[in-house]
Amino acid sequence: MLNHVKVLAEEIGPRGSCTAEEKKAADYIKNELSAMGLLPQLESFKAVTSFSWAFIGIYLLFVVAAVAFPFRPALGFAFALLGLVAFYFESNTFPFFSRFIPKKPSQNVVATIPARSKTLRKVVVMAHYDSSRSAWNFSPQMVKNFRLSYLLMTGAMVLMTVLYALGTWSPISPFLLWLLSLPPAVYLFITLLSLVHRELKGVYTPGANDNASGVAVLLEVAKILKKHPPLTTRVTLVATGAEESGTNGVLAFLRRHRPAKDTFFINLDNLGIGRTAVITREGILGGKPASPELLFLARQVCREKKIEASFRPYSLLTTDGTATLFRGYRTVSIMAFDEKGLLPHWHWPTDRAEHVRAENLETAKELVMGLIRGIES
Repeated sequence: MLNHVKVLAEEIGPRGSCTAEEKKAADYIKNELSAMGLLPQLESFKAVTSFSWAFIGIYLLFVVAAVAFPFRPALGFAFALLGLVAFYFESNTFPFFSRFIPKKPSQNVVATIPARSKTLRKVVVMAHYDSSRSAWNFSPQMVKNFRLSYLLMTGAMVLMTVLYALGTWSPISPFLLWLLSLPPAVYLFITLLSLVHRELKGVYTPGANDNASGVAVLLEVAKILKKHPPLTTRVTLVATGAEESGTNGVLAFLRRHRPAKDTFFINLDNLGIGRTAVITREGILGGKPASPELLFLARQVCREKKIEASFRPYSLLTTDGTATLFRGYRTVSIMAFDEKGLLPHWHWPTDRAEHVRAENLETAKELVMGLIRGIES
């Protein structure tokens, strides 16, 4: 498994969404699956190259709202409300402005291991293989405050929308309300500038932990299941592209295959460093609980195999698991966190293969195999 991490993070290197390097990684994964005797397919789709563009548009709406409000309060409120609605949908993996942003080709790698007998259950194991662009708010000094800054940003948007609604529909002085809205408007303008800086100065990271580690485990699980396929469970393996630009790969997979709602999804992400964790709930705004069946099985696997894993919520940026949870699928994500509860080297140039631990990959593999065997029984 460590060899897969090294090939993806070092030989191929940074794999930005919709880049030539992302395609090289997809070809590598496809070739590895083919060498096992599977019949993987490259499934092409179009995706935005970065999540920055949609959110730049959202924050720009609030800046425009602040400019318009003193002259046309109703128009300022309309801009702010539109921005808030767009922010909610984009933050929860439902494209809003992303639908209108120019797109480039990406691809998923999909392989299926049929059940040996009649198919009674269906499992999808997924891991994204692209890597993110760095940004100042992911730096070691700033990343510990990422959720706080995200919540402050959300609060700024809500406050501006409420103030402009009052300025439009109440007798309170619009000028006073506009003055109160200036600090959150400035905060959102600074956030907008940080995304512009990300696109101009950020670099694509090697993506060893995020998420060559997940791909490595997926490939090892594929090798085991090819030799010993479940009796009544069909397992589909999906290496998703363009996840870092907005979970585009898993959304393309769902659109193309329309899996039944009783399908189980096991998502592998950032699991090569720190303490292994089974995610009980995910989503940065509100969130959705993981599948009770999968959580029960995960606890059972940990007891039986003496795996020291934590069970905890994940409340940072979206994963492929967030996308399937918000669409009603029975999902659990497996990740790993450091002693501060952070994702080590998250979206930073230090995310190199040398930091990934073989024992972490082994633990994740045992968990996934235990879950699949538990679903089978």
